[in-house]
Amino acid sequence: MVDRIQARDVLIPYGIFLVIILVAFIAPPLGMLVGMFTPVPLILLYLQRGKITGLITITAVGLALLVLVGPQLAIAFIAAYGIMAAAMAETTRLSFSFEKIVLISALVPAVLTLLMLFIGLAGEGGSSMKALEDTLKSEAESYIQVLEKSGETPEKLKEIRKSVEESIPTAARVFPSFILISALVGAVINFLAVRYLWLRFYTRQYFEGMDVSRWMLPDIMVWVLIASVGSMLFGPGISQMAGINLAIILLFLYFLQGLSVVTHILKSKKFPRWAWIIVFILIPLNPMFFGLVVGMGLFDIWVDFRKIRVTPPPDSME
Repeated sequence: MVDRIQARDVLIPYGIFLVIILVAFIAPPLGMLVGMFTPVPLILLYLQRGKITGLITITAVGLALLVLVGPQLAIAFIAAYGIMAAAMAETTRLSFSFEKIVLISALVPAVLTLLMLFIGLAGEGGSSMKALEDTLKSEAESYIQVLEKSGETPEKLKEIRKSVEESIPTAARVFPSFILISALVGAVINFLAVRYLWLRFYTRQYFEGMDVSRWMLPDIMVWVLIASVGSMLFGPGISQMAGINLAIILLFLYFLQGLSVVTHILKSKKFPRWAWIIVFILIPLNPMFFGLVVGMGLFDIWVDFRKIRVTPPPDSME
C-alpha cells in the first residue's frame, strides 16, 4: 500500500472516473462499453490506500448512484462492478494466482446477479424460466420497436420477430452461462487494465512474476467437459440445461487458455505490436479464428504448446 499520496494516486483513478462519466454523458452507447472499466479506478484506490478506503470508496459510489439515478442502477452497480472490484482487489492484495483472481472476481458477482434475478422472477409468480422468457421477449420487442421507428421494412421486422420467437427458449436455458461469461470477460479486461496501469505507473508489487501467458486449466477439467456434453443426451430437463451451461462455460475457459497460448507464441517469437493488434482483432470477429483458439486451448492438454506442463495429461486420453 502507498503511504504518502502522490499526484498520480489522484490523477489516474479519478481521471479514469471522469473519462467514464464524460463518455457516458456525451455518447451513451459508447458509454456502456467504456463503463466496463468502472472497477479499474476502484481497484487502484483499494490497492493504493488499503481495504478500508477501498470499501468506503465502492460504497460511496453506490450511494452516489442511488441519489443520482435511483436504486435500480445503484444495486446493479454494486452487484456487477462493486463486488467485482472488491473481490479482485482483495485477491490481488493477498497474492492469489491470476486464474484464481479472475475466477473469484467473476463468480461472486455472477452468482449474486443470478440469485437476484431469479428471486425477482419467482416473486412474480409462476415458473422462473417462463418469467425469464417473457422478460427476454419484452426486451427483444423493445429493440424491434426501435428498428421499426428507424424505418426497417415490415418484411424484415417479421423475420426478426420469427427468429426471436424461435431463439428465446434456448436463450433462456443458457442465460446462466451468458451471465458468468459476461462476468469473466469483465474480470479479465479489468484485471489486465489494472495490471498494465500498476506496472506502468507504480511498483511491481502484487503483479511481480504474474505471467498471463502461462495460465492453464487443470487437466481434469477435460473430463468435466466430456461429462457436461454427455449429460445433454438424457433429454430435456435439469440435467440437459445444466450440461449445456457447463459446457458453454468450459469452452469459454478453454478459449481463454487458447488466448494464453496465442499470447505466448506472439511473445516468444517477438512479433511486432501491429501483428498483436491484427491477431486480437481477428479472433473475436472471425468464427474460424475463434474456433481455432478454443481448439488450441483444449488440445494444449496433450500438445503442451508452451512446454510448461509439469504433470502428464490423463493416461487414458493419450
